[in-house]
Amino acid sequence: MDDVRNAIVRTLCFQAAWNYAPTLPELILMIDPSVVLSEGPSEGPESKDLFKQNIFHEVSKLKNEGFINESDGRIGLTEELPKILSDIRERDMFQARKRRRAVKVAKWLVSLGGVRFVALANTTALGSARDQGDLDFFVIAKAGTIWTTRLLGAGPFKLAGLLPTENKTRDAICLSYFVADDSLDLSSHMLEGDDPYFRYWFLSLLPLYDDGVGKELWEKNGVIKRRHPLARRWMVPPDFAFHPRFRMPTFVSRMTESVARIFQKRWFPKAIKEMMNRDSRVMVSDRALKFHVDDRRAEFCEKYLELCRKYQIKG
Repeated sequence: MDDVRNAIVRTLCFQAAWNYAPTLPELILMIDPSVVLSEGPSEGPESKDLFKQNIFHEVSKLKNEGFINESDGRIGLTEELPKILSDIRERDMFQARKRRRAVKVAKWLVSLGGVRFVALANTTALGSARDQGDLDFFVIAKAGTIWTTRLLGAGPFKLAGLLPTENKTRDAICLSYFVADDSLDLSSHMLEGDDPYFRYWFLSLLPLYDDGVGKELWEKNGVIKRRHPLARRWMVPPDFAFHPRFRMPTFVSRMTESVARIFQKRWFPKAIKEMMNRDSRVMVSDRALKFHVDDRRAEFCEKYLELCRKYQIKG
């Protein structure tokens, strides 16, 4: 049972690192047994059911010991939980506004024939976004249309001044991560070694539209699935589900893509040009457009490892 206990603490260490406290169901779905249990709960429904039962048992023990606590339906390390809950309570009032705006953005994106999947990411997906925070989207486009799709998707928001700027982030629309549907294995987008932030980012995506390609995205990323054996593929929540009334035809030629590529590259900020394809923070190709200039994954990883050391657990 020590392995299960370690998995719980390890998972809560990362949740504390990015200032979140999961519900018990979320904890189970996100549980990270690391390599210790890779040949147990990941094999077959019976072992997974036993693993879940052991999680319930160990959570109860850890609560009785005062090592972890539960409040507002959320679980966290006892020393870290009060501040996390305070932030979540403060931010709760902003979620309805942010998600209404996100659905409006998704409806525009889905009107483009090249878009197959639209998801919210980061704090808004978790329901813990700051009032001044932007809205981060992850988009899958049909192969051969990624440049044109992003130009048409982001263009109107850029003209309207709704994309993030240095001085304006509140509810700004961040369309900085597009991938093509023939390149759904995202392992090359991760930091070398382990990338805990990316793993939990992936698991916490909140789809707003999915034409079915989400299943393939899930299956292609086995490296994350194996690390989190109880995780389940995300689904579009009923509250957000919608059917596009109109979709623009997908007639994108090589010439159209070439023009869209040239146009956007000319308008890249200096930071993107300097960081382009040097590592996984900024990726620019016909298969992936990822513009995470202010990439804090290493920072969160260090916070996570510090907490693991504090609680004497292997990260």
